[in-house]
Amino acid sequence: MWIVMTTMLRSMLRDIHTLVWNILFPMAMLIGLGLYFNDAAYSYRLLGGVLTTNILFGATMVTAFNVMAHRNRGIYKLLRATPFRTVSFIAAMTGARTVLALLVSACVILMSLFLLGVKLSLTGLGLMMLVLLIGTVCFTALGFLAANLSRDENNVNMISNLMSFPLLLTSEAFYSLEHAPNWIVTLGHLQPFHYLVDAMAIAMHPQSNVSSIWMPLLILAGFTILILGAAAWTFRWDAEQPVRWKQGAARKAATM
Repeated sequence: MWIVMTTMLRSMLRDIHTLVWNILFPMAMLIGLGLYFNDAAYSYRLLGGVLTTNILFGATMVTAFNVMAHRNRGIYKLLRATPFRTVSFIAAMTGARTVLALLVSACVILMSLFLLGVKLSLTGLGLMMLVLLIGTVCFTALGFLAANLSRDENNVNMISNLMSFPLLLTSEAFYSLEHAPNWIVTLGHLQPFHYLVDAMAIAMHPQSNVSSIWMPLLILAGFTILILGAAAWTFRWDAEQPVRWKQGAARKAATM
């Protein structure tokens, strides 16, 4: 599986979607917004927002396209006929995505230290890596789910946007929702990205109350299990195969 994971990591680095959404986009956002606002207090929120948004868009925009491309090229059909299990393939892709996310995150953190004057403790850095690890697994599963529900590139683009932008807009990644309507705040508390942002904000300032990070992390882990289950339930071996609930309807129609 390690060989497969290494191969997938290399292919991701050559993929245009990965280069744009996972590498260029977060770095450009950090530099552009950091220099524009030029505020020491906002730099911490900006860093947390860039790190978490990179996880979100890297999964929904990149992983979803990669999974759909693999399915349309017949890779999953070939895997079904080999001893290499699909679960191992999914784990290898998740592992490669996690390694890439952590590498890019490390570069973004270094840029924030030198360009924005952000100061982080070793405890904070360790907690940030833990948050990024759980968040990457959670939203990579969301990317699989988006791909499972899609048929082609236009379809996966629409579904990915419908998933990612509401999550971003109902979170406090880049701005406070203190004066937002109550229904927006309530929606924010019902989705996983809110807890990723919350955990990241605590991780950057562990000296305030480090024990408070475990609740958002546990909730995020719960969302991870739910999304992984949904991704597994909707998984399709090939593009022509209907999703799980349509398979049941098709079998029922065939017996009538």
